[in-house]
Amino acid sequence: MRPIRPLGPAVRTEVTADLNGLPHGRITERGDEAQVFTAGLDELTDWFLALGGRITCQPAGPGVCLWTLHTHTERTHGTPIRVHALALDTDQIDPDCADAVA
Repeated sequence: MRPIRPLGPAVRTEVTADLNGLPHGRITERGDEAQVFTAGLDELTDWFLALGGRITCQPAGPGVCLWTLHTHTERTHGTPIRVHALALDTDQIDPDCADAVA
C-alpha cells in the first residue's frame, strides 16, 4: 500500500513534532531537509531538549536575531531539520541550551 502523502522531510518532521509534542508554526521542505518556524526561543528550546543538536545565532535586522537549531528527526541521524526562532538581540537562550550554541 502506498502512503497518501509522500514521506518527504516535512512530513517526517511533522510526525516527529507530533510524537514529541513539539510546537511549530510552519514546516516546509528545502531540498532534503525540513525548515521549522517557531514562535520564539522557548519553542526552540523544546525542540532542542527533545532532539539535541547544535544552535547558531545570526543577526536578522536591527535589534533582531535568528536562532537556528540544527538537528534530525532522530537523535544524531534521520532527516535533517532546521528549527528557526526570531528573537530580540537582548533575549538570552535557555541555560539548558548554552553548551549547544556554536
